[in-house]
Amino acid sequence: MKAPVPVDEPARLAALHDAGVLDTAPEEDFDDIALLASEICGTPMGLVSLVDNDRQWFKAKVGLELTQVPRELSFCSHAINSHDLLEVPDATQDIRFADNPYVQGGLRFYAGAPVVLDGTFAVGTVCVIDHEPRELTEAQRRALRSLARHAAVQLELRRYARHAGEIADRMRQLDRMKDSFLATVSHELRTPLSTIRGYLEMLLEGDFDGETSRRFLSVMQRNSDRLLRLIDELLLVARLTDEAMELDITELDLADIAHQVTTGCRALAEHKNVQVRDRTKAPVPARGDAKRLTQALNHLVVNAIKFTGEGGEIIVDATADGEPEVTITDNGVGIPSEDLPHVFDRFYRCASADVMAVQGPGLGLAIVKSIIEAHHGSVHLASVPGVGTTVRLTLSNR
Repeated sequence: MKAPVPVDEPARLAALHDAGVLDTAPEEDFDDIALLASEICGTPMGLVSLVDNDRQWFKAKVGLELTQVPRELSFCSHAINSHDLLEVPDATQDIRFADNPYVQGGLRFYAGAPVVLDGTFAVGTVCVIDHEPRELTEAQRRALRSLARHAAVQLELRRYARHAGEIADRMRQLDRMKDSFLATVSHELRTPLSTIRGYLEMLLEGDFDGETSRRFLSVMQRNSDRLLRLIDELLLVARLTDEAMELDITELDLADIAHQVTTGCRALAEHKNVQVRDRTKAPVPARGDAKRLTQALNHLVVNAIKFTGEGGEIIVDATADGEPEVTITDNGVGIPSEDLPHVFDRFYRCASADVMAVQGPGLGLAIVKSIIEAHHGSVHLASVPGVGTTVRLTLSNR
């Protein structure tokens, strides 16, 4: 008879997989548990078993050659439906197991104590098996339960060790990102400041005509604007770390915002000999903060321009099929697959940004994601190196 599935099966399986022990090599700690179970209970077989989605896998075993059995034939799949020990004195006399192929092959006795994680999820058992009918003594039952608790502790220790390793890896990654961020921001601040200072010194020391002076001042203004944008982005990211983004929600036309952003970016695109095309054909009613959505779209279009080579094309399209949506597609350099999981991380710069000498501290996409998620929307990015990138922003109708 097939065992019923535990009511908490999805969470139980999640706890089992989170332990990270399935299909690992033998370990002395678990081997000792199986050996002690067999010797204390006086049975030829002792096991530490874990019940996966469709199989029972043996982390440790004594007196058995198999490494796993189908779950539907497993005694332990019955044991995990309770936190108490399951004992079957004679399987041939138990309706649940009488027609089991292993019973028909000679298995008679089974006793299994559940291995429980987080005090809730029975992920397997410490069990003993015999070819003769029998019953455990009360002392043997207590010992089997104790060994199951010990097995659970071992699983927890491995889970904590793995999580600690992941945290340590993440901390090292954050340290590298911090160092990269400091170097990048230092460069981003010093470059325009050095330019401004150089032109100021020339203006103070030289006697230039009005046209030359205005040209110098124009360069200084562009660089001061660049500094202000960087500082605004840093302040925005700092605020987002501590609090939710405040939005001024109104009824708006997403197509009109897309058109304004496209128009505003054309001068930059023409300077790089890149075409920016607005394919929006009809109004796209939406609810949102016009200023923040403009900021997000501007980041994306400017990004597309930066990473699209001369003669390239960028297409912006807003649609109202289902939920309001804007898509920005370019045929630029694309993003390597190893960078894709990190493109929305703060301060992350992919390798192509350095190769193409693209300015910026790596905050743009992180800001875009924060803005769209504050609108209860979503942002998706797909990219193929050498082919291009598509970013899709979807807003919620609520």
